[in-house]
Amino acid sequence: MRRFGIAAALLLAVVSPVAAQDVTVSPDGATTFPALTVPNSDLMSAEGNRSRVEHILTERGLKGRSIEDLNAALFGPRLGLMKAAYPDVSIREDRIAGVRVFIYEPKGAKLKLRNRRLLVNLHGGGFVGCFAECGGVESIPIAALTGVPVVSVDYRLAPGARFPAASEDVAAVYGALLKGTPAKRIGLYGCSAGGLLTAQSLAWFQSHGLPAPAAAGIFCAGGDPSMSGDSRYTGLVLGDGEAPRVGPGPAPRLGYMTGTSDDDANAFPAKSPAVLAKFPPTLVITGTRDFGMSSAVNLHSRLVASGVDARLHVWEGGRHAFFYDVRVPESREVYAVVAKFFEDRLK
Repeated sequence: MRRFGIAAALLLAVVSPVAAQDVTVSPDGATTFPALTVPNSDLMSAEGNRSRVEHILTERGLKGRSIEDLNAALFGPRLGLMKAAYPDVSIREDRIAGVRVFIYEPKGAKLKLRNRRLLVNLHGGGFVGCFAECGGVESIPIAALTGVPVVSVDYRLAPGARFPAASEDVAAVYGALLKGTPAKRIGLYGCSAGGLLTAQSLAWFQSHGLPAPAAAGIFCAGGDPSMSGDSRYTGLVLGDGEAPRVGPGPAPRLGYMTGTSDDDANAFPAKSPAVLAKFPPTLVITGTRDFGMSSAVNLHSRLVASGVDARLHVWEGGRHAFFYDVRVPESREVYAVVAKFFEDRLK
């Protein structure tokens, strides 16, 4: 706690404002300004600000360590907190269409595919890092609040898999679920890589003759794997304490996306108005300190322009996937918004 308190105090420090003449703007639009200290957002809860600092310090302490070590230090404890907060949700492992899934059900309910509402969750992890049951941080609270079983898909990851392996796995599970449950009773959602995969899966369903689900949630991401825009800089600095890549050209492509073309709508759905126009009602969620915020805002704008019922919710001060931490009051606000969105649209 001592280290945490010192870091929080440093982040709360306020320095003299930058003088206007110290900010330069080049003819090509690049803006340069001197070093400055940015305090915590006073519009976010103290718990939310503490959670962000804790995340940054934990990640820094694990530099050079494996993804497994990072998961054990960060996401394992958060999954434990989530289970403690919502103890009336049972978890079981299964296979659907040959793909491993974890099924989260409110206790007392049994998963019956026929004439039941279902939610399908796609976990995050950058298409590389996920531990068994990592989808629980996104699935448990939504199952608890909606009373709807959530099927979390353990799709294939890099480096062993490349696009479109994950989309194929999601489509296989979704297609199997459709045999017992109509699309109007199914919702699809995910955060980070899972948010991007949600958009990619909706495009994949279109190109492979599968009906769209009743509704979709794209969180902590957009529909473009590059995750570009202003927040690529601001979010990495303010949300993750990371120095962003600065320079011309696009950001490095995710390993999972190696070999894909920007013209492939199944890989880059945000770039295809025709594909976006067929998206179901879509909920987009991000935070102002999320490096994926610009991608999320862009996706929402393009969905609205394509005539889709799209809703954008932005939480002040929220870092990437901030709602994975159930101790943060804003997290429960997110869960409530997600639950109501699906409850209103799954018939």
